[in-house]
Amino acid sequence: MIDVNDHPIINKLISTIKKPSWAFPLLLFTLFLILSLQITNNQSGFLTRPVSDVGIRFGSSGSGLCDGSVPDRALKMSIVEFGGVGDGVTSNTAAFRAAVRRMEGVEGGAQLNVPRGRWVTGSFNVTSDFTLFLEHGAVVLGSQDPEEWPIIEPLPSYGRGRERLGGRHISLIHGDGLKNVVITGQNGTIDGRGKMWWDLWWNRTLEHTRGHLVEIMNSNNILISNLTFRNSPFWTIHPVYCRSITSSQAIL
Repeated sequence: MIDVNDHPIINKLISTIKKPSWAFPLLLFTLFLILSLQITNNQSGFLTRPVSDVGIRFGSSGSGLCDGSVPDRALKMSIVEFGGVGDGVTSNTAAFRAAVRRMEGVEGGAQLNVPRGRWVTGSFNVTSDFTLFLEHGAVVLGSQDPEEWPIIEPLPSYGRGRERLGGRHISLIHGDGLKNVVITGQNGTIDGRGKMWWDLWWNRTLEHTRGHLVEIMNSNNILISNLTFRNSPFWTIHPVYCRSITSSQAIL
């Protein structure tokens, strides 16, 4: 038999085990307290999420459009009324730009409806108190002509183009210094057809930083919902320097 007195290490280990310790009971008490608080706040033991809370939400609830509701605008017009042709070939850049100019500053706000079809367009700006509404089957297609994506100043936080020095291409749908803007519809699609831009990037023939699919800057009270966003030339939805933004049931 081994004499523990001849082995100081074993003797010390045995004395440590036999010695009462306050650390282990404290650990058990702490775990019991944490479990008790979780059970009190949530009987199921799982994190809960309100049924009405769909998608990603930014900003505080109750601040205008942040409750996800789409306002009823005083003026509603179709892109067709501005010469738009949804054949998937004709450029509708001038039509979209003319429509937004017509709807700018309308008392009670304005809504531009895009019916079923394939609507090719270059970049256009939205305006305040404005709704862009894509009906079921409507697809907005980004123009394959880089000249229809004008060059604008880089973001102040970058100080230069993110990919190339100098300016950058404006986003397909753009807004700056706005309020109460809605981009929504009946599950329509905004397709940037970005492969052209990605090819320019990978081939190292890109002259200016690519534009995003949607970019809203320096704005307040923005709702983006019920649409599919795909094939962006760069970032898909880019809110920057904004407050109170809600994204609900948007597929990226």
